[in-house]
Amino acid sequence: MIDREVLRNALKLERERRAATESLYEFTKQAWHVVEPGVQFVDGWHIRVICEHLEAVTRGEIRKLLINIPPRHAKSTIVSVMWPCWEWVTRPHEKYLCASYSGILSTRDNVKARRLIQSPWYQERWGDVYELAGDQNQKTRFENDKTGYRIASSVGGTATGEGGSRLILDDPHGAQDAQSDVLRESALEWFDMVWSTRLNDPRRDAMVTIMQRLHEKDVSGRVLELGGWDHLCLPAEYDGELRKTSLSVYDPRTKSGELLWPERFGEKELRSLKVQLGEYGVSGQLQQSPTPAGGGIVKIDWFEIWPVDKPLPVMEYVVQSYDTAFTQHTTGDPTACTVWGVFRLKNDYRVMLLDAWSEHLEYPDLRAKVIRDWASKYAGDDKDIANKARAPDVVLIEQKGSGQSLLQDLGRARVPVVPYNPGHVDKVARAHTVSPLLEAGLVYVPESKKTPGRWTSWADSFMKQVSRFPNDEHDDFVDTMTQALRYLRDKNFLSLNSSNRFEERPAPRQKKQNPYAA
Repeated sequence: MIDREVLRNALKLERERRAATESLYEFTKQAWHVVEPGVQFVDGWHIRVICEHLEAVTRGEIRKLLINIPPRHAKSTIVSVMWPCWEWVTRPHEKYLCASYSGILSTRDNVKARRLIQSPWYQERWGDVYELAGDQNQKTRFENDKTGYRIASSVGGTATGEGGSRLILDDPHGAQDAQSDVLRESALEWFDMVWSTRLNDPRRDAMVTIMQRLHEKDVSGRVLELGGWDHLCLPAEYDGELRKTSLSVYDPRTKSGELLWPERFGEKELRSLKVQLGEYGVSGQLQQSPTPAGGGIVKIDWFEIWPVDKPLPVMEYVVQSYDTAFTQHTTGDPTACTVWGVFRLKNDYRVMLLDAWSEHLEYPDLRAKVIRDWASKYAGDDKDIANKARAPDVVLIEQKGSGQSLLQDLGRARVPVVPYNPGHVDKVARAHTVSPLLEAGLVYVPESKKTPGRWTSWADSFMKQVSRFPNDEHDDFVDTMTQALRYLRDKNFLSLNSSNRFEERPAPRQKKQNPYAA
């Protein structure tokens, strides 16, 4: 006698198997608990749209697909994990070459895909279609017995000497790397000279690139410039633009500002993300429309003015930041110094510019001046700075050729000097990393006594250079600022994570006209 419960379960399993075989969207919903255990599947129309376009790639209707989408919107799970495993259900011969800016990320998705294939859920439904090859079953590469394989690589990695019938490029730039001209150009060269040549059969094979926009000249920018790609652009907030691919108009939103995935990223979550990213990041990473970075990375009206009639706060921590140059010649960059004081406002830390100067100095004079300035007290009696209270707690000097001797000599003189290493990011990238701190209103400049509503006179040169960066003749003040703010951020003095503190800020002053705009 047939057990009816067993029969019902068997019929249910067969219905689910057929639905998942025919639809990547159904496959994604059903497999979610395997790939993301403990994380509830949250549906969204963008998930269905992405799946529809990937199915068109499978059918051969689309051969080059570019997807631009904000971070944390399930892009890697759908494109890099679900889609290859779903294709192997009916096309186990497909060969995947998967790359990201970091080999760690592409390896992570390789491992997720392999675990999904080996899971009881997958094996119960399609275990008879193919088997994984035992002699090629590694984290970065695994194969099946139907000639299919999957290889994980990175931008510039050696594994991209291989070829594939499916080239999946998932985030070719790191968020900071994309702001570096050198690193971004290196990725573009790799994309042009290596990645674009890896298709086994250029007549039928396909390339899929999925990423958030990080710069107008990133890989997406190159792809759009070249043309010939279907472009699926999914901004976090609807901007009123009618967008379509070769399939159809795909964005169902009709009202300006309507959210992409409100079930997971509502107004509160998006507002918090905006604070983290800043204006430039919001334009690119959220809205997929990066503004040109040719100037105005830091805007003058992001600096708060501390009223002259209000007592300056007690500085709990003071930082001197130097960009050094050893020469008296006036044609090169001078040595620049800025001084920053940390204080509390509404239970959160803020920072104030206390001094800024630049001067062409030979090394002996520079050494003497640094020691003298450190010993002096920042902020004095009747000046534009705070009550003479304390010497700087730390002196930051970039750990580069021109600063090595100074670091050693100051250490011997018992100056609390700290060698600062900015890492591999260039000046422009560093400016982008601190711009959200400025945009959030965390940085103050004392008000001038003579000109109400304007910063103190000694800050003029600093403001002039910062507002013109990277198009100004010099960038030494900008280097000292990014060095100091990055240091204070890393020491947890400056953070964008405190709850609602930016909503508590008083109404901003009337915006100042930038007298230094080009």
